[in-house]
Amino acid sequence: MNTGTALTLIAVGAILWFAVTPSAIPGLNVNIMGVILLLVGVVGLLLPMASSPWTLRSASPWLRPSGHDSPRLDAIKRAAVADDARIEEDDKFFDPNGPGSREDDL
Repeated sequence: MNTGTALTLIAVGAILWFAVTPSAIPGLNVNIMGVILLLVGVVGLLLPMASSPWTLRSASPWLRPSGHDSPRLDAIKRAAVADDARIEEDDKFFDPNGPGSREDDL
């Protein structure tokens, strides 16, 4: 049972227990049904935490930045750095002492 289902059962159980009169449906005690739903929701919410308290979940792929831990992306970045270095070595117009090459120019 996921968290949303458990919270829904808790909410419905609390509504049936506290807000509905016991004789709303003839032949059925709605308050008892509310207590049962509330307890099932609480057990469903607590059971996954009790069964594996030391398990760490990894971050969702939606929360990780794109390219996180991607060997393909690392290879592309290394190739781009190597291309930049090769261009700087071969470029006859590249001046290593030109503007923007020193840190205090930035």
